[in-house]
Amino acid sequence: MRKFFGILLLAWATIITSTSLAKAEETLKIGISGYPETLHPAFSSSAVQSYILGFVRRQIMVYNHDWKIACMMCDTVPSFENGLAKRVPLKDGKEGVQLSLSLPENAKWGDGEPLTTQDVAFSIEVGKNEKVAVANKEVFNRIVDFNIIDDHHFTVTMDRIDYSYNAFLGVEILPAHLEKPVYDQDPATYQKRSLYVTAPDTPGLWFGPYLVKKVITASAVMLEANPYWWGEKPQITAIQLRNFENTAALEASLRSGEIDYTPGEIGLSIDKVIAFQKRFGDKYDIIYKKGLFYSHLDVNSAFAPLGDRRVRQALLYAIDRDEISQKLFAGKNTPALDFIHPDDPVFTDDVAHYPFDPAKADALLNEAGWTRTGTAMRKNAKGETLHFTLYGATESSTGQLIQQVLQNRWKQAGIDVDILNQPARVLFGETLPERKFDGLAMFGWLSAPEHLPLTILKSDQIPTAENHFEGQNYTGYDNPKVDALIDQIELELDFNKRVPLWHELQKIYATDLPALPLYHGEQGFIFPKWLKGIRPTGHMYPSSLWAEQWYRTDQ
Repeated sequence: MRKFFGILLLAWATIITSTSLAKAEETLKIGISGYPETLHPAFSSSAVQSYILGFVRRQIMVYNHDWKIACMMCDTVPSFENGLAKRVPLKDGKEGVQLSLSLPENAKWGDGEPLTTQDVAFSIEVGKNEKVAVANKEVFNRIVDFNIIDDHHFTVTMDRIDYSYNAFLGVEILPAHLEKPVYDQDPATYQKRSLYVTAPDTPGLWFGPYLVKKVITASAVMLEANPYWWGEKPQITAIQLRNFENTAALEASLRSGEIDYTPGEIGLSIDKVIAFQKRFGDKYDIIYKKGLFYSHLDVNSAFAPLGDRRVRQALLYAIDRDEISQKLFAGKNTPALDFIHPDDPVFTDDVAHYPFDPAKADALLNEAGWTRTGTAMRKNAKGETLHFTLYGATESSTGQLIQQVLQNRWKQAGIDVDILNQPARVLFGETLPERKFDGLAMFGWLSAPEHLPLTILKSDQIPTAENHFEGQNYTGYDNPKVDALIDQIELELDFNKRVPLWHELQKIYATDLPALPLYHGEQGFIFPKWLKGIRPTGHMYPSSLWAEQWYRTDQ
């Protein structure tokens, strides 16, 4: 790892002395843990990609700091009350919703070209093409009509009226003047040939307060202020995002001043932040933010031993999540009952609980046919050992500590577990989408308030070669009752009527365990005392989306 770190430092030294960038003292140097599999906004849903792109792009709508839906690239959030949302009949006899939206009239791409409704139309064309495996295909499948009124006004019609009917999320605006010629050559191979892949430093790809100036794949991304940005002028003229393959190197670089700041979204884990504060807290400003973060173990249901619900339940009874929370996270991370955060208004604790109970784990495993003699590993009637692999990301040293704790607890229960860690870009870009894991995969996600787990739990969201590995149901979970519940929740506009449906969904999840809940986490942000204006959100939309509000002081 020293050798690799040295190479990174050498590359970084070359970057910061480049005459094409701002002076070093004018540059904010951010240390992050992980690197995205792609910078193309339509082809990934990872937290690290979302954070990086927050500086250089804007969403049409987002959830803001108050956890409310808000416009970024539109004038007004549509609603039935303000007349910008209308119920419309569809050709199949059902009822949909038409949203009227307006883009900022002075919006431009980073090369000065106007950003218009033609770009939105192109983005929808890409998303709806069956040959193109965008990350959030379901959004595009629901768009039944798109109508350009003029360069800045359009209407979009969705095929249903759901409880978030006016939240036009998931459509990433792409530059038609640059990307459409590449796409038109061959949509099936567009993902690999896109300028976002072959020339990500092309200014016209971006439209945030910053532009991508230079990329060193898997190592660093350099940003500079966008001269065509129409919003509030950023006070910080350049930003460098540097990837660290392990958190020890990230912390060391923070202490030495090689980086200035590490964000809670994709920086040091909460235990590392707590330890850092104890030793160096007087020299930094440190913020903790509770958020909609859910850490869990995805179960590959196609792997025979784990296809048995009793085995999955036994795995949870065999581990002490309270111990993990107290010893590793000083109690800041809360053991999870299911995928819903306790602060979410639809949460219920009236679900199955799995306290540390080795006796229950033993009974369930015996019942499932996995028995043992003494302290030997468990075997079934065929003499096969109860064995699986636990996957994770190489960038997370804390994750690796948790893996070791889990491995030891499961060994005590007679379960043989191997650990295999991969770079995040491999884990999220290949292993999970293609379901290439023979056991469990440990990772977490950030979500939005009352976020419907459609792409995670519905059976038609299982990624396969036939659907170009679309969907995020990496577990292969297939439960018709859950499919129906998700549909019911989505179409129920009355919050009070949705709540019991949410509760039923949580009960099924906590019993079936398509994934094993670990904890709901906090994020820790470590700032230099001179850096101000950063406001963590606590949900899936990162603080970098408001980077133009960041500024330096004289401290």
